[in-house]
Amino acid sequence: MLPNFLIIGAAKCGTTALYYYLKQHPEISFPKLKEPKFFSSNSEIFPHNGVGDVSVDKYAVKSFEKYQKLFSKIENKRVGEASPDSLYFHKKTAKLIKEKLGDIPIIIVLRNPAKRAFSAYMYLKRDSRESLSFLNGLKAEEKRLENNWDYIWGYKSCGMYYEQVRTFQHKFSNVQIILQEDLHANTNKVLKEIFAFLNVDEQFKVNSSLQHNLSGMPNNIFSRFLLSRNNFYSTFIRELMKLIIPRFLLEKVAEKTLERKTLLKEDELYLASYFYEDICKLEKLTEKDLSHWK
Repeated sequence: MLPNFLIIGAAKCGTTALYYYLKQHPEISFPKLKEPKFFSSNSEIFPHNGVGDVSVDKYAVKSFEKYQKLFSKIENKRVGEASPDSLYFHKKTAKLIKEKLGDIPIIIVLRNPAKRAFSAYMYLKRDSRESLSFLNGLKAEEKRLENNWDYIWGYKSCGMYYEQVRTFQHKFSNVQIILQEDLHANTNKVLKEIFAFLNVDEQFKVNSSLQHNLSGMPNNIFSRFLLSRNNFYSTFIRELMKLIIPRFLLEKVAEKTLERKTLLKEDELYLASYFYEDICKLEKLTEKDLSHWK
């Protein structure tokens, strides 16, 4: 069967965590490939030209036939997938999703856009893809995207949520907006709301103790080598480790070896000003209190 719901949202908004929470539910299933990127692949030009982009491009499913095969052996009350970039490429993806999957429930995960931008930056630093300072990365964004770097390099553009969300709300009947901050602070409460939205058992309890897809700077040479996506040997070893080591152990190692950095106050104030108008419009559109983002 094909997906009957989708998780979308900007990169580093918590879609990976939500994916691992929901897949624990006995009435919800996902394919092994979390982000098929089928719907966005029709909006992009491959290969992308950013540092390490090719290592991510290889996972994109570009034909509907291959997309269907991902779900050919899956049967459950709810079947979903979690390609966050469907939100960014909303002008084309919303229409295509509606054509291929119908008027299905859509879960959109959003995060304070300033903190999301910095988290995306640190994620790319973690993988040895970003060489610039955060401020210079912001300045380089427009030229990078013009030169066909992958969407994750859009530190500011990814956080302009209003038009993205508006498109999906106009196209689909059932759209649930989840804030990453709420998912992190009140995990069980938010998951219960999502279970109700998907019409599955609301009382099911998930294991939410692990953190997923962490950003940060590796604090030793081995971790720096292993996490690099700009090195053939490290990529090969990392993919091999994924096959033989359980994910929860890899996540535990990441927690110990990544040094978490915080957004400088002056950069946060600059981005808060940059996003202010978009946040105000989004607040009215979603009827959610976003004052903590301003």
